[in-house]
Amino acid sequence: MQNYDMLVVGAGPAGSSTAFAAAKAGCRVLMVDKKKVLGQPVQCAEYVPRLLLSKCSISKDSIVQNIASMMTHLPNGGTIETKSPGFMLDRSIFDNELAGNARDAGVEILSDTTCLARKGGKVMLKQGQTNIEIIPSLIVGADGPVSTVGQWMESVNKEFITGLQYTLPLTEPQEHTEVFFQPEFFGGYGWLFPKGDVANVGIGVKMNSKHEKQHPVMNAHNTYQHSLLNAHNTNQHSLRKKLDMFVEQLRDAGMVKNNPVSITGGLIPVGGPLKTVKNDMLLVGDAAGHTDAITGGGIPQAVICGEMAGRIGGRAVLKGEIDLLNEYEVEWRGFFGQNLENAVEKREILESHWDELDEI
Repeated sequence: MQNYDMLVVGAGPAGSSTAFAAAKAGCRVLMVDKKKVLGQPVQCAEYVPRLLLSKCSISKDSIVQNIASMMTHLPNGGTIETKSPGFMLDRSIFDNELAGNARDAGVEILSDTTCLARKGGKVMLKQGQTNIEIIPSLIVGADGPVSTVGQWMESVNKEFITGLQYTLPLTEPQEHTEVFFQPEFFGGYGWLFPKGDVANVGIGVKMNSKHEKQHPVMNAHNTYQHSLLNAHNTNQHSLRKKLDMFVEQLRDAGMVKNNPVSITGGLIPVGGPLKTVKNDMLLVGDAAGHTDAITGGGIPQAVICGEMAGRIGGRAVLKGEIDLLNEYEVEWRGFFGQNLENAVEKREILESHWDELDEI
């Protein structure tokens, strides 16, 4: 049985940033991910603001194109252009580069590995058909919107946008992203994010709204994870219809061509940030609710929050002072906590006046 200073669950931007910072601080770190191939499938619109360059290195290989502005389309036909300099990423390359940085810093990485349970100080893992037991001093949940570690901490996301996205050929390249607010996309929006000759085209709709008939997120007979995934899967049929109609609108407008290259989907937490510290456990990224409740964006928060978690968590473990973990919550809340809370308030206003989008 192996002992580790830190177990990081999830090898996305949040997990890899955490693991890298902790390893650089001198910790022995194990990072696990349920995916067989890190970074696949991509479940992201793949835009990041230029601000992220000041927080982590982004290689030219992972940048598909530059973005200059965002066009917001309102139900009345009006359009607002906003400067939003940034990049469209290849998330598969980006995620693998971050994981590679962590590996180079000494982090051990296991793919195709899930967390089964925690008993006392032991964590039971399963890689393929092999059961593994380890003893970590600190556990970091970077395992996405439906987090196993969050369940252990009794700190879980409860409000979600459910999203579905095609990759489609563009009729011509463009340097701006586009979002579409339409009444049928309650609590969310449609988007077109260009990536060279193609674009990520998708929609997001609020789960469990009066506009959508869906299964409850929680019930007495299902676990948190199973009931959420059942609701998401049940919603896919109606969401696919909406997405196909949205794509037809874009085709009629001469913006995209036929024949999707790929399709992906997933859950986006929009209920606001969670409590992220409990005993010897931390949450980062989507698992912590660190997504913007309006845009759904979370890559910058994941990278920044991961660096904080790895640095502070590493220091707490190496000093044997677990109470130092509380500094993590104080630091991230001071950095972007108010912005995340403000986004939740704006979302509540939007949802309560959804039939009056043009006037908001």
